[in-house]
Amino acid sequence: MFTTDDLQELVEFRSTGAPVLSVYLNVDPTQHTTEEYRLALKGLLKEAGDEAAPEDIAEVEKYFDFEYDWQGKGVVVFSCQEEGFWRAYSLAVPVPNRVYVGPQPYIRPLTEVLDDYSRYGVVLVDREGARLFMFEQGELQETAGTMGELPKRHKKGGWAAQKYQRWADEHAQRNLKEAAELTAKFFAGGRCNRLILGGTEENVTLFKAMLPKSLQNMVVGTFAIDMGATESDVLDRSLEVIRQVEREQEKQLVDQLIAAWKRGQAVVGLSDTIAAIQEQRVHTLLVIGDYGEAGYRCESCHYLTLQERTACPLCGGEIKRTDDIVDHAVHRAMEQGVEVEVVRDNEELEKVGKIGAILRY
Repeated sequence: MFTTDDLQELVEFRSTGAPVLSVYLNVDPTQHTTEEYRLALKGLLKEAGDEAAPEDIAEVEKYFDFEYDWQGKGVVVFSCQEEGFWRAYSLAVPVPNRVYVGPQPYIRPLTEVLDDYSRYGVVLVDREGARLFMFEQGELQETAGTMGELPKRHKKGGWAAQKYQRWADEHAQRNLKEAAELTAKFFAGGRCNRLILGGTEENVTLFKAMLPKSLQNMVVGTFAIDMGATESDVLDRSLEVIRQVEREQEKQLVDQLIAAWKRGQAVVGLSDTIAAIQEQRVHTLLVIGDYGEAGYRCESCHYLTLQERTACPLCGGEIKRTDDIVDHAVHRAMEQGVEVEVVRDNEELEKVGKIGAILRY
């Protein structure tokens, strides 16, 4: 599994000689065959052929021919053989096909993976008990459960039926309480910060009310599902909720950005955002996921600019053109510990330049 430590290692690596070859390949078996994905890989490597080092192309080809097991839904590799650098990550979630050649690994899609598929919990609940799941990056990490008993249904009507109903309700309350206690233990210690509840509306409402306040505040959504659903179905349904939550949170952040910009506490557009990053004034960076622009970068101090120059205005070093200055800006922000939010399909952010930053001061 790809971790924040892995991302930090990629952020810190910078080649001093040959460029880094970054390859992202979607290998979701539900969409295409392995041979079709091999053809897609061939096309990506051909696209990178003029810029990437031949030994890096060869290393990637060798990995996919002899080492990769074609499991999962996405794979990401980074190669800079001249520097002895090689990293490969198999993911349980898909990634968009992309190849990039530059002085550092292309990491923006991986920030999306960590953000969109971070750890979350799911609880399926009914009157007999609960099933608990912990998911991260499209994989089941841990599971638990508790199942009580309900009295067998009484065939008689009248007073006997009423008595049975009260008895059944008491047992259901006890089962739900035990499920809530197990849930509190299972998710104790900050093991995740998002919780999704599944079941009928009545059962979910009763169960949520029994949870500690801290867990109630973690609930980000609910969905109707049968208690006997497969783990795969639980994952798919819960991911639908998580994606919806992510889009809503992105919208809220964009709204905050634009409001702060109007107050003079944020910047929007590539030029002003790059300036704020280089002045280390950024608290949160927002960028459309596929946004890219050409620009210029100093080979010595890594100064970024949209203006073509013969020499760096800061150190006098050599300025070279880069095909994607946006990625360099994102990289620089992450080196500074800035919170980076990759946004999908947001018209408001598109209108103001596809990138912006909420400032620290």
